[in-house]
Amino acid sequence: MPIHWFRQVPLSLKVPLLVAALMIGIAGIVSKLVLLRLEAAQAQHFQDLTEAYLDGLSTALMPATIRRDPWEAFDALDRSRSRYAAVSAIRVLVVLPDGHVLAASDPLRHPVGAAAPPEAQPAPVIVLDGASTWVHRPLTEGRVAVGRIAAEVDLSALLAERREAVLALLGVNAALTILFAGLGWLLVQRMLRPLFRLSARLARATDGRLEAIPEAELPAPHTAEGRAFRHYNAAAAAVADREALLARLAAEERRALVGRYASAMAHEVNNPLGGLFNAVRMIQRHGDDPVRRHRAAGLLERGLTGIHNIVRASLMLWRGEADPRPLTAHDVEDLRLLIESEAQRRELRLDWQVALQDGPLPPAQAFRQIALNLLLNACAASPPGALLRVRTASEADGLLLSVSDEGPGLPPEAAAILLGRHGDALPAAGGLGIWTIARLTRELGATVETAGPPGTTIIIRIPHAAQPRLATAA
Repeated sequence: MPIHWFRQVPLSLKVPLLVAALMIGIAGIVSKLVLLRLEAAQAQHFQDLTEAYLDGLSTALMPATIRRDPWEAFDALDRSRSRYAAVSAIRVLVVLPDGHVLAASDPLRHPVGAAAPPEAQPAPVIVLDGASTWVHRPLTEGRVAVGRIAAEVDLSALLAERREAVLALLGVNAALTILFAGLGWLLVQRMLRPLFRLSARLARATDGRLEAIPEAELPAPHTAEGRAFRHYNAAAAAVADREALLARLAAEERRALVGRYASAMAHEVNNPLGGLFNAVRMIQRHGDDPVRRHRAAGLLERGLTGIHNIVRASLMLWRGEADPRPLTAHDVEDLRLLIESEAQRRELRLDWQVALQDGPLPPAQAFRQIALNLLLNACAASPPGALLRVRTASEADGLLLSVSDEGPGLPPEAAAILLGRHGDALPAAGGLGIWTIARLTRELGATVETAGPPGTTIIIRIPHAAQPRLATAA
């Protein structure tokens, strides 16, 4: 949790906080070192002072202690009180080897012959942390112990000096920490000012356009801020150039798509128009024959209906609608009538086989577009006198459509488009019929197989449940 909180702190405050934290850490270390040094100096001074005090006191008390003379010892203690006032002795005891008091600076509290108090026993280490401490000096004559001196010394002056040092360190360190943190904040604010300007520029670029910084507002180029600002201006210029290029490309792409779509529409509308003209010529030549007239009129009606469906499908392309009318025998017969005229014009022989059975069939409009494009491409690829084979048959799992010609074979690029290796991309030039077949078979979930050369055979199998996602006329 503290880490996440610190990450949310602005950089202008984060750096001063880090400076303050470093200052506090450094101040703590320095203060500790100073206090350790002060304690060591105080201990050495106290030791030197008490050693001198005990040396002088032992010299004055030695004769009285050897003779066990308490009055002489009292007199020596009384004279040392004014002479060693700097020691601040609270009480002084002269203790015999048997542990009884020979003399004391406070005879009422420690009378002659009384047992020495427990706190007056010799200690291995002198501790300077309390309000007072005991110092000791043995009294010996040669190698014979004649007694010892135990003195309780007041430490209030040392402790007061130590407290004053601690308070001074805290005050100085706190002042330095606040001062350096404030200076750090000011310096960081000054150093981050260019970054804040860049951030404000970027915040205004919510629409994707970067506004260049005027040349007059740019810092010197040799500084880090100057280089950063110029890099920003370079990026803004690059973004502006890219936006302009994208706008031009989008306009060109729209024009190209409109042109391709118009070409595809003309291609699909022109296909049934050939059959319609044949029907018109049939009526003109054989209008007195009721059977031919009726047949031609039916072809006209279905052809015009097909053109109407193509236009309607173009509109439904944007609405996501589809024409679900299933394929019928009339639709297949219309295809034969439409292609017979083209085959005769190119001097081709036509082998037409149809074997439709009752059951589910694919949508008529999609099938007619696929078959008509295949037939027109086969006619265009076949040499005069060649045989064009067309087979439409019901299978157990769908409908089979096979178109074979005796031409030079399917070009590699056209084969790649037909087999769906180019995705939904329009061909670079021409090939709209093949592209239409590939797109419609993909929407119907049909499979496409090719064979040849010699010649070309295209086999399309449309499953029973085929329904195009969109009825299009591209």
